[in-house]
Amino acid sequence: MNTDRSSEFSMVYDMLVEEHGVNPILIDQDTLRDHTDEVTLHQCNWDGCSMHIAVEHKQVSKHLQQYHGINTSATSEDTQQISCLWTGCLDARMKPGNLPRHILSHLGVRRICSICGASLSRDDAFRRHTLEKPGCQYAKAVVKFGDKSRVIDTVCIDGGWSATQNIMCIP
Repeated sequence: MNTDRSSEFSMVYDMLVEEHGVNPILIDQDTLRDHTDEVTLHQCNWDGCSMHIAVEHKQVSKHLQQYHGINTSATSEDTQQISCLWTGCLDARMKPGNLPRHILSHLGVRRICSICGASLSRDDAFRRHTLEKPGCQYAKAVVKFGDKSRVIDTVCIDGGWSATQNIMCIP
């Protein structure tokens, strides 16, 4: 980040802290490019990270790669397992390619069957449910987000920040 950009970032950050009394929500600018109206965010709790991530597999994977240096495409048999560094995770170890799916469970994402009300944590489990449960083959997944998730209006973010939503984008 060049000096002008850095001082502008600091100025906006300080203004948002002063106006709201808390640190602003930090999100990657690419998140806005991928969402036209609104996006559901959750704070990343990976090893003290202060950013917020979009609550979807692709965005979690992208965040882990870009900000934490984790190759989330690594799933082969000879790939080393790593520990989940999410605050409160009890020493789960897995291949890096499985981390985005695992983190979505930390974010409280559930798929609710529109027919029987079954609550499932992953897309693959929901698909299996619709194949195996009689009467649920035409069910739709109603996605429910965790209690700490927050929906933001991406249209209101002008110039990389929003005072009303206390949000700043990281370029």
